[in-house]
Amino acid sequence: MRKSDCISTSRCAIIIQARMCSQRFPGKMLYNILDNMPLVRFVYERCRQSLVRKVLVATSEDKSDDVLYEYCINNKMPVIRGSLTDVLGRYIKAADFLNAEYLARIGGDTPFVDISLVVSFLNTLISEKLDYVSAKRETCASGFYSETVTLKALKRAARSTRDKEDLEHVTRFIINNKERFLTKFTNAELNPEFVRETRLTIDYPRDMETAGAIIDELRDRLSFTSKEVLDVVRKKGLRKCAESQVIK
Repeated sequence: MRKSDCISTSRCAIIIQARMCSQRFPGKMLYNILDNMPLVRFVYERCRQSLVRKVLVATSEDKSDDVLYEYCINNKMPVIRGSLTDVLGRYIKAADFLNAEYLARIGGDTPFVDISLVVSFLNTLISEKLDYVSAKRETCASGFYSETVTLKALKRAARSTRDKEDLEHVTRFIINNKERFLTKFTNAELNPEFVRETRLTIDYPRDMETAGAIIDELRDRLSFTSKEVLDVVRKKGLRKCAESQVIK
């Protein structure tokens, strides 16, 4: 992976959104996905493959997340706590804490997040002086998905809305008000028809089995490409068993 201005600057950060009180899979952040490595640590280590200097877990101040916070502290993973329901505010708090201007938002339940896309989006965000960059949803399987945004844009959104949905879903206000922000949506070419029947996010306990089956087939269990993941999915014919994938 080519080291570029964005990933070498202290102005960039990857913020991993994580919580323990998932309704569909409570406590999933601390379930082992690889040997003795919990999901949250796996996603954190994946993000560190990008060479972005600042990678941080953003969890909530809810009592249910005490154990997650303690795990991060004990394992020297940078972590910050904020509101459980105002996730937009939590991201702003995290960015201010890191003194970062350009942010990549990663779901803690996405072990296969495409790190090269994260770097590409950050590069575009900076070089084209945009507020928000991501992939067109229909071109990127949810498990590979990430989005990038400036801290200034998040603060503008926070000043402009108190809608509960906007606060829970960090970039919702920006995406729904494109005329007020400079946005770009790229064609990621990471959603072939065969992968649409495979769950690449961890939404249910059985998704851990699917993820484990994929990881077992990869040559490098942390530094791998989306193409390698797609090759495994195609060869093994892995299928999902439940409803559509959603990042939360």
